[in-house]
Amino acid sequence: MTDSSVDTRNADTLSASAAAQTPWHYASITAAQAALAGNETTSAVLVAACETAWHRENPRLNAVVLSDFDRAYTVARARDAERRAGQVRGPLHGVPFTIKESFDVEGWPTTVGDPAFKGNVAARHASVVQRLEDAGAILLGKTNVPIWLRDWQSYNEVYGTTRNPHDITRTPGGSSGGSAAAVSSGMAFFDVGSDIGSSIRNPAHYCGIFSHKSTHGLVPLDGHGLPGGATFPDINVAGPLARSAGDLESVLTAIAGPSADAACAVRFDLPRCQAGDLREIRFGVLSNHPVAEVDAEVEQCIVALGKDLERRGARVQWDARPALDAAELLRVYMLLLRAATSGYLGDEAFAASVSSAAEVAEDDLQYASLQHVGAVMRHRDWLKLQPLRERFAAAWRALFEQVDVLLCPVAATAAFPLNEQGAPWQRTLDVNGRAQPLTTQLFWAGHSGLCGLPSTVAPAGRTASGLPVGVQIVAPLYHDLRAIHVARLLEAAGYTYVPPR
Repeated sequence: MTDSSVDTRNADTLSASAAAQTPWHYASITAAQAALAGNETTSAVLVAACETAWHRENPRLNAVVLSDFDRAYTVARARDAERRAGQVRGPLHGVPFTIKESFDVEGWPTTVGDPAFKGNVAARHASVVQRLEDAGAILLGKTNVPIWLRDWQSYNEVYGTTRNPHDITRTPGGSSGGSAAAVSSGMAFFDVGSDIGSSIRNPAHYCGIFSHKSTHGLVPLDGHGLPGGATFPDINVAGPLARSAGDLESVLTAIAGPSADAACAVRFDLPRCQAGDLREIRFGVLSNHPVAEVDAEVEQCIVALGKDLERRGARVQWDARPALDAAELLRVYMLLLRAATSGYLGDEAFAASVSSAAEVAEDDLQYASLQHVGAVMRHRDWLKLQPLRERFAAAWRALFEQVDVLLCPVAATAAFPLNEQGAPWQRTLDVNGRAQPLTTQLFWAGHSGLCGLPSTVAPAGRTASGLPVGVQIVAPLYHDLRAIHVARLLEAAGYTYVPPR
């Protein structure tokens, strides 16, 4: 062993000691950056803080399923050296993060939870990972997902089950469940997930943190999922999960932008929201919907938030909603959702869907049936659905002439008990004492997601048993910073991340 190796080990030991003295586990990126700029801490100390949380929390949560702390310390020392030389890359410089397992990291496997892809080792970083490392962030590891990213839970035969840090008997959400659990429990300052069916939004809601589903096409998804995926797949997007609203903007700014091929000609200049107070925002509030009933405890949190906004002098339009046929939107969304994800089906499964789709009646609106119709849809049929999507988008544009953002539920309930029996579409949720198909809550994903709208999730309250409840803040296309800014104003008003007890 060389002297430099001994020095490195000693430095890492000192970092771990410093991390134990300062509770960076639950700090925001903004707070970390201020401390780094003031020479009050180092990137190596931040990595040590996350490693301490990982040792303490990951054995019971199983959120981070791949990690390389040796590499992280090496990168941290390089970032600290850059800072000393006056070379700071931006607001993520020297900040540790994790990434959803479905994003490629060079030399690491990307399995999407399928044992058949244990040997699928990435040859290069996904664009999102590369952009974060270029921005100076420090990768710690990968976080867990459900198989094929198709569940509101995060378990698979490759990596096992991830649990909610607020109650380990409950789900952290899915498919970015490991992401939310890692951030909520202090194992990373932020994570980046993907969302086609609330996969960024519901984990933040269940775990009591902030997240942002970006405008469709704003963040490239090359290197996400299994090989052969599109850079901008239909409906699917990437976005950050963090412990503070301001942190969402820092991460989004780093990962947003055109694909590598388009970068020579295309630039994104997202409009900023200049409101300095909640009273300057026109809020629409939709606390429930007959197409997808939500539990009373969730509805009460959304209503209480709206009433609080009114008391603070904000303008609130109750029962705001786009003028569209919500049941029709849900049907179209489920068809296009399954069409967009049909690439995960093997030949045998696809053949089974072909047979099942042939037996589905035209008036059958059940997800269990429509998933097969969507998976085997002909391109001509896909094209015939696009005018309907544009009609829905027009209704949303009309709504945003009346309100600046729409506040609505993220999901039907708070985090539900873990249940790994059967497929997701075969399970139910207890909503107001009645069994509701688990897939019904896809409505709250597709209501805005089908049209590519940005949506930020912020903490909104707690159930009687103390489980987190989030609110979905939907904004017009490309007004991502408006949704995030509203979350920032809510955070300043007391709607904040609270560490798990």
